[in-house]
Amino acid sequence: MKGSGSIRQVVRAARHIALFFVIIGSAAAAGAQLGQQPPAPVTQAGTVQSTLSSTPISSPATPSGTSSDPFGGSVITEKATDEIISISLKDAINRGLKANLGALLSEQGITSARGQRWRSLQSMLPDVTAKFGESVQQVNLAASGIRFPGVPAVIGPFSNFEVRGYLNANAGLTQYESIRSSVENLKAAQFSYRNALELVVYSVSNAYLQVLTSGANVLNAQAQVKTAQATLDQARQMHQAGVSAKIDELRASVELQARQQDLIVATNNFDKSRIAFARTIGLPLEQNYELSDTLQFIQAPPVTQEEALHRALQGRFDYRQAQAQVRAAELSEKAARYERLPSLSFNGNYGDIGISPGTSHGTFVAAGAIQVPVFEEGRIRGDIYQAQANLKQSKDQLADLEGRINAEIRTAFLDINAASQQVQLADSTVKLAEEELSEARERFAAGVTDNLEVVQAQGSLVNAQNQYVSSLYVHNLAKLTLARVVGEARQNAATYLGGK
Repeated sequence: MKGSGSIRQVVRAARHIALFFVIIGSAAAAGAQLGQQPPAPVTQAGTVQSTLSSTPISSPATPSGTSSDPFGGSVITEKATDEIISISLKDAINRGLKANLGALLSEQGITSARGQRWRSLQSMLPDVTAKFGESVQQVNLAASGIRFPGVPAVIGPFSNFEVRGYLNANAGLTQYESIRSSVENLKAAQFSYRNALELVVYSVSNAYLQVLTSGANVLNAQAQVKTAQATLDQARQMHQAGVSAKIDELRASVELQARQQDLIVATNNFDKSRIAFARTIGLPLEQNYELSDTLQFIQAPPVTQEEALHRALQGRFDYRQAQAQVRAAELSEKAARYERLPSLSFNGNYGDIGISPGTSHGTFVAAGAIQVPVFEEGRIRGDIYQAQANLKQSKDQLADLEGRINAEIRTAFLDINAASQQVQLADSTVKLAEEELSEARERFAAGVTDNLEVVQAQGSLVNAQNQYVSSLYVHNLAKLTLARVVGEARQNAATYLGGK
């Protein structure tokens, strides 16, 4: 009885000690949770948002050359020369396809998808390894405390030789469907790369148009400066002759300086557009170049919306990429369902073993097994639910893309029709403004009125010329957009824009 009482005391003490450690452990865990802040959420752009959302912080300005659009950048591989090179639209497109950063980055996506395919394929490929070894040993039994009468304390030296090959193989429907899914993912990556090439053509062509547009604005600004200078000379001569008042000369001086300011702005925009264009096609910024094509008005090709939509659904690579992603998701969902089925495995080895190569003898092991999942329903259902969710997302994205393509084509046709009318009206407005300016200068020279009409007519002509150049750019951009949304930018962009 006394012994049993001692045992109960020991058990009670052990319980108290265990309870003490449980309390200490719980307090430590709670303190760790209180002392650890939750991780800040990550935005889609990859930046971490501050947990103190009540004090917003303005983001810094983006440094020059760090645009988030990869299609506006490039990898420069050539050196600048002293010659002035002539670049046509087709030349610019070819340069962009080779050096544009968007195309280069997308190309690496194919390599990554190809690596994922090889990893999936490895799950069904046999794993074969080989081993070769030879050893010489001498064992001291006495050092290990092993002593038997008649047994020597030291054994050896003795040798061991072995050469052996091992083979492990697994087969199952889950691995098979996973391989098929990786093949579709590789196709999707290839379509993504070809779609990136379409975007490169669009970006390069747009940059080419912007240089042409800004160059036309510079020419118009230079012409307006000459016109304003001629108006000032005329007003100064008439004032010196006592025909007009001083206010006419001052008004003409103000108009000249306003046109000079426009020329400064236009020249600056032109230089910046040239830099952006060079960055798009991978041209060294120090290289002098000129564009051989011109900004012109060419009617859009005769194509109906129904035909354009049919061609887009057949040829747009982003749509084919989305279709491949749906097929990959379907195969992944199959692979998840097949996890419930048994799988086969084979393990074996063969080799020679002995004291020396001359005394070795062949030995082997061969074993096959059928593996049946038991008590893994939770993991399998989780994989199935995730695969079903991915499949639903892929199908929804495909349906949305089809509707977006339809909307983009309709919008492109509307823009082309509106821009075509704008070009015609702007051309007529320029002619009327030129006639108005000529009439105003004649009236001022005849002393019928002051030069206020001349200055106003100059302003009207400036606006008309700028509107004409802008409408030309919008019309060409609308045609370029149509080629892009149909999926034929690489084939037809230069033709749509009148490139040589």
